[in-house]
Formats: sequence, C-alpha cells, structure tokens
Amino acid sequence: MFLSFRDTTLGAKTEGAWVAGVETYDDLVYGREGQYRVRIKDNFKGSDGSYPGVEILPDQTIVTTTYRHWILGERAYIMSVHLKLDELDPKAK
Repeated sequence: MFLSFRDTTLGAKTEGAWVAGVETYDDLVYGREGQYRVRIKDNFKGSDGSYPGVEILPDQTIVTTTYRHWILGERAYIMSVHLKLDELDPKAK
C-alpha cells in the first residue's frame, strides 16, 4: 500500500514533513514500520496541513495532493506530485 501523510513521529528524520509510506496491511495492523518511507516535501511553518488525497491512475501512476508552507516565508499553497512505485522501490534499497 502507498500511504501519504504528515509525519507526526517524534524525533523522526521526517518529523513534520509530507511523507509516503509503502507498507503492507499487516504492517499497519501490527504497528510495523513497513517497507520504506519517502520524504515528499518539507514544511516550513506549523503543523497544519498534509491531509493528502491519493489517486492511482490507469497506468499505475500515483498522484497525491496536499497543502502546506513549502517555501520559507511564503504563504501555504496546494501541491501535487506524481510517481510510480516501480521508480521508488529501487531507490529505497
């Protein structure tokens, strides 16, 4: 599974960032870390935001969209990213 979220894990390298986790159902049920976590984008103000939607397109492209303060000193804005797991998997190893 591909999960997109704001990392609220205290002390994590990605704490507060918009991240994605690639996990199995059992990882969620048993509280395991999953296969890997990817930092999508850092946030530069507060903790509000990153309630992302996720869409999987017919060609298996994943599109995830949320809002945050992506540039230091700038107002929050909406951002979408698109990626494929077969592109992420090799980078995670």
